[in-house]
Formats: sequence, structure tokens, C-alpha cells
Amino acid sequence: MVFRASALAAPFGKGDGDSSVVLRFGGDCLLAGHFENAAGDSVGLPFTGFDLLRDADIAMVNLECPITTRGVKVQKPYNFRMHPKYIASLEIAGIDIVNIANNHIFDYGNEGLFDTILYLDSARVLHVGGGRDRAEARRPIVAMIKGRKIGFVGYYGGGEAPVAGENSPGVAVRSIQVILDDIRVLRQRDSVDFVVVTLHWGTEKAEFPDEGQKRFARAVIDGGADAVIGHHPHVLQGIERYKSGVIVYSLGNFVFGGIDRASYDTGLFEIKIVRQTTTYTFLPVGVRHWNVRALHGTEAERVLDVIRTRSSPFPNTIFTN
Repeated sequence: MVFRASALAAPFGKGDGDSSVVLRFGGDCLLAGHFENAAGDSVGLPFTGFDLLRDADIAMVNLECPITTRGVKVQKPYNFRMHPKYIASLEIAGIDIVNIANNHIFDYGNEGLFDTILYLDSARVLHVGGGRDRAEARRPIVAMIKGRKIGFVGYYGGGEAPVAGENSPGVAVRSIQVILDDIRVLRQRDSVDFVVVTLHWGTEKAEFPDEGQKRFARAVIDGGADAVIGHHPHVLQGIERYKSGVIVYSLGNFVFGGIDRASYDTGLFEIKIVRQTTTYTFLPVGVRHWNVRALHGTEAERVLDVIRTRSSPFPNTIFTN
């Protein structure tokens, strides 16, 4: 697999060797705070024994904090930063791409963002959604996987992070016109076969998206995206099938040290492309004492029941269509 990336082009070899393309997505990942207090120097703690990301052709999460030991703490209620040693954790996990368009990426100012980009580049972990200027923040990842071109972009609404300007650092703004313009570029210039748009949005702790989110996500699909992947509410929300696309409103927390709960249920979202057919699967996982593992049996059914219930208001879901 070959990427044309925001800062680095790198060859990758993953997957099971067949012609199918498997993409897997996790929610908010914050290897700091309570996680760091528990893990210390045990960088293998969160992902040792967990293969679901390593086995995917592309694995992507939302990186909910800068990677830095520098910078000045921005005045806000909660600030986080990930120690650079935990880059090894991302590598052990098999994470290929992170979204950095979110409300914590500027918790330690410009220095925090700049360090994040340098550390990610050095580890060959690609990023979307933030940059040293507007062009870098909006630059997509284009991956060539088994003969298919897949594009990834990421956006945040601003507020706790500055919007990138022509000559100023920030995040890619969550504007429908900006997103539709970027999708058009991916389709026309890059000739991609599949477009993934990741959005940091929504109301924290809300179990269902609001009407504005539903209109926005459907407009993104209407504009040419194949999948919308959401995060920020810190809880799982429903999954909608809309026309030929799919909308995952919130994947909740993945490994998230911003809370003191070391054990909880969550999940990954899988997109599998086989010839002309695309299938979608929610994969229940559990975080147990900060270690991630796949769930099975009654534990898995418990999480699937939550997703089914929270998907039920949509006309079509991955469970009904």
C-alpha cells in the first residue's frame, strides 16, 4: 500500500493478502492523564494482544491531544498532552492515520501542534485535519490499497482550537462548503474510489445526534463522501445507512485517559470493500485496566444492543439494511 500523505509518503504492507480492503476506525484516543499515571513506561500496556487494528489494511483513530513535552498550557478547563514515548503505543497498535482536528490538539499552543506533526512523521503515522497552515490542515491522505484509491480528510468546528489560516496554524474548519470542495478535489484531481470524512463534533454524553448533525452528515454524503466517521461525545451513538453511504455519528472513547475509568466497553467500525460490494460491521471491544481486547459472547451482545438501540431512530441502519 502507498500513501500520498500530508507530510510523508510511506509504503505499508498489512491485511490478509486477499483482494478485499479492510478499514477500521476507533474513537477518541488520549494516551495521557489517568492513562499515563497507570501506564508509566509500559508503552505496550494498551494494545498488547490486540490485533484488530494491526490486521486492517488501514486503521484510524482520533488523536485527542498533542504529543509534546513543550508549550504553554492554554487557559481552559481541561488540558492534555501525550508524552512522546507513547508514540510506540500507536505503532504497537498498528494505527496508520490519526485525525488531529479536535478541541485538544492546541492545548499547548502552536508548539504542541508542531511537535505532534514532527513526532507523527518520525513514526510514519499519518495525520489529517491540522497543520501549520490552511493547505496542510486540509491536505488529504490518499492511500492506494490493492488497486483502490481511498481518501481521508478530517475537520473540527473550531472554538477550542484555531482555524488554520493561509499563513497560520490550526485545524481544518468543519464547514460544509470546505468539505464539499475538498471532496471534489479528491474525486477529480486524485481520482479516488472511496472518500472517508471524519468529524469531531456533537454534544458530550449525548446518546443521539441532533437534527443539525444529521442534516450536515447527509449533506456530506450527498456531496460525494462514502463514509462519515464521528467522535467527541465520549459515548457511542448510532450508525445510519444513508443512500449509498454510511454515517457513524460517534465512536465514543477508545483508550481515553481524560477519564479515570480504566475499564469500559466501546468498539471499532469496520468497512470492508470487496469488488463492487461494501459491507459495514461494528466490532465490540472492551478496555480492561487500560488494555484493549475484542469482546465475544454476552459481553459483545451487550455492546451491540446499545448500538442497535441508538441506531433505531434512523430510517436505515447497518442492522436493517
